[in-house]
Amino acid sequence: MGNVVALEEFRRTLDRREERGRALARPEIRGADIWGRDYTQLEAVVFGLLKVREIAAYHASLRAARHADGSGQAFDCLCLDALDAAYRVEDLGPARLKAAVKPLKEWLLDAMTEDNKRDMAWALVLVDLIEKSPTK
Repeated sequence: MGNVVALEEFRRTLDRREERGRALARPEIRGADIWGRDYTQLEAVVFGLLKVREIAAYHASLRAARHADGSGQAFDCLCLDALDAAYRVEDLGPARLKAAVKPLKEWLLDAMTEDNKRDMAWALVLVDLIEKSPTK
């Protein structure tokens, strides 16, 4: 059975959708991509952090669409700090990497909800693999 919708209300809904911009695509998470990498290599760390960022951005955009409290720039800084620590792990040691990853994990845990727990759990696995992989 169809619904009767006021034309003006329909137009306002379309305008709101256009204001939000293009919706992010749901992140593609494959276990083989995650488990099949050597996280002692910087390339794998970059992949992992970009995937974590993609997952967080997708769920943050959903949350921002509902609540208008986006915090994407702060999360990007956390990812960059972790990447810098991973890049310089031989110079600064694994303790610096662990310290850089801790706020990233906390952000992911704070952002975890019943709806996104599967994706956020994968993000946490990636961060753990980056943190706990042995260095050369």
